[in-house]
Amino acid sequence: MKRLALISSLILMCLTAPAFGQTGCEFNIVGTWKATSINSVSSVIYRFEPDGTITMTSLPNSGQDSKSKEIARGTYKLDNAKSPQSILLKINGEDFDSPDRTISVKIIKYGETSFTTGSTDYDTLEWERMDATRYFLVLAGRNGVFYDRSGPTFPILIKTDGRETQVDAVGVYSRDNKPLFGTVPAELRDEFMKESRNASDVMLRLEISAPQYERGLKAMRTWDRRAKEGDLLYPNVFMDNILLVKQVTETLNQCGTTVKLYRLDAGGYDYISNDNPPSLTAYFYFKELKRLNESLHIPDVRFQEITHPAAKQARQ
Repeated sequence: MKRLALISSLILMCLTAPAFGQTGCEFNIVGTWKATSINSVSSVIYRFEPDGTITMTSLPNSGQDSKSKEIARGTYKLDNAKSPQSILLKINGEDFDSPDRTISVKIIKYGETSFTTGSTDYDTLEWERMDATRYFLVLAGRNGVFYDRSGPTFPILIKTDGRETQVDAVGVYSRDNKPLFGTVPAELRDEFMKESRNASDVMLRLEISAPQYERGLKAMRTWDRRAKEGDLLYPNVFMDNILLVKQVTETLNQCGTTVKLYRLDAGGYDYISNDNPPSLTAYFYFKELKRLNESLHIPDVRFQEITHPAAKQARQ
């Protein structure tokens, strides 16, 4: 009984510990955005640079030979870089109503991949981030490998532009049927990169935004560093893994709900933690997230079309 009480206490501390880097939603305008008027179908592409300059180009028309054309250049300034309420644009181009070609508009709302602007003098615009790079989170696991019937369980982050791909995975993996915690070797990681028909396997693959990817990668690298330096928080690596997967998944909704999450907190309604040992908690957590977000799951065929567009064109 004392041993069970000690384990329960450690799990509770693990599950209720604050996640690293949870600082709220900050706006980042740097990048390429498509701005569309609510009252019009016309669209313009804006490229915001870190140095405060901006380039406006037209959206390409349909057709293979269609190209975007530069419309104007200028500068921009936010009243607050991280939580702005307005943006000041100074455009060096023709056909602008303002005599000094300066436009000040209110930022009505913003998120990680979109924001809305409007004023009494200009149409309301919906801005959508355009990013040639795609980001994915894979939650993968398997049971029946280790002595207690648990197995490797870890998150995988993927960044790809269709030509180059970066893959990172940190968590519990298997070597000689023994559990280890840290960076998952590529040859072991790749076993979990495709869907499996085995009932012992679970895999949920989600497309995420660049900020979601960066937050997850920060958490994974923190835990990888801890593993390399022998600075893990718990002697039981499965408990460290629970905290890792909580941090990676719970940062997904930091700037608004994008996925359905299960509350893994060892509370009265947390049947996963209450009914399973730490070695199986992350596995069944992934199972539940798969059930809750089945409609968001990206199957293998669709994933290959996204990451290898040339192969998709060849099939067509």
